[in-house]
Amino acid sequence: MLKKFVFVFLLVTVVGFLFGTGVVNVSTWGYNLDLLDKNISEPFLEEYNIQVVRELGNNSVRFTKLETQKENPVIDVVQFADYYSALGKSKDLFEPIDVSKLENYNDIFTFAQDPIGGNYTIGYTAYSLGLIYRADKFEEPITSWKDLFKEGIVEHVALPDITTTQGPAFMILTNKIFGGDENDWSLSVGFDKYEEIKDKIVTFYTTSSQVQNLFEMDEIWAAPVPRFAWGNYLNSDLDIVWVDPIEGVPGFLSTISIIKGAKNLDAAYKYVDFLLSYQVQFDEAMDLVDSPVNKTVEVPDDIASKLTYGDAMNKLIFYDLNKIVANRNSWLEEWNERIAY
Repeated sequence: MLKKFVFVFLLVTVVGFLFGTGVVNVSTWGYNLDLLDKNISEPFLEEYNIQVVRELGNNSVRFTKLETQKENPVIDVVQFADYYSALGKSKDLFEPIDVSKLENYNDIFTFAQDPIGGNYTIGYTAYSLGLIYRADKFEEPITSWKDLFKEGIVEHVALPDITTTQGPAFMILTNKIFGGDENDWSLSVGFDKYEEIKDKIVTFYTTSSQVQNLFEMDEIWAAPVPRFAWGNYLNSDLDIVWVDPIEGVPGFLSTISIIKGAKNLDAAYKYVDFLLSYQVQFDEAMDLVDSPVNKTVEVPDDIASKLTYGDAMNKLIFYDLNKIVANRNSWLEEWNERIAY
């Protein structure tokens, strides 16, 4: 994959030199590429005469590549889940963003502007972690995260593994709702609660697709799921409903950062600003790719219901990403000792 990317990078660079087309090298995920071309790379090329060259992969693989290229970076811009942006900051991989160069910066929600401090990253989309359940399986509605831990329900539940993107946040939430001290980053109450139910729940899941399969096979009836996965359940024959529990819902960001030493810095700034623009945010929302963090974007109700949108954005609970980075290794050790099986 790396050899292929370097070949494409060199080819596009040569073509750009010969024909006057600029280049921005973007590290990102590999899904919805047809829509990303339609909404981002093609109009970006048309507006700025800059070609988007993508390196694709999951967060951890791409993060490792950035570390190995640190002294001579190939990538200009990286898109990560918010945890990895905080980890990248701790590894000195990013250039602080001069937000005065971004025309659309002031149009995005405050929580997305500087989520890890120092202007090292910007959130370009946000989503919530909500609770879904089979309404036909329970006599009473589920309204609280605590319900997932109750006898008669917990035996039909899947919870996120702590190694997942949403796993640490859900552990922090669990720690809080069961009386843990907010300043106790050991999350002792949360770990105690997980250990109490680890042999009762169906599984600790590692992917959103795993949760969907468990619902379809009638192995689980309730689970926390990210909002971006909700659309997969809307056409299901199962009587599944979405709930924002009374304790609130954790929020997550997909982020964009500029690599320290980026070779195409001007193009990188243009790309970041383009991603935050009204048109891109609107188009991505309408195609159900990403929920808009640009506050000026308005979408129809039938689209809004499938996204984290409007007032829902103001209700998101964001946890300190730098604290999560600082404590994650100790959490993993305790998880492996007490929870994993």
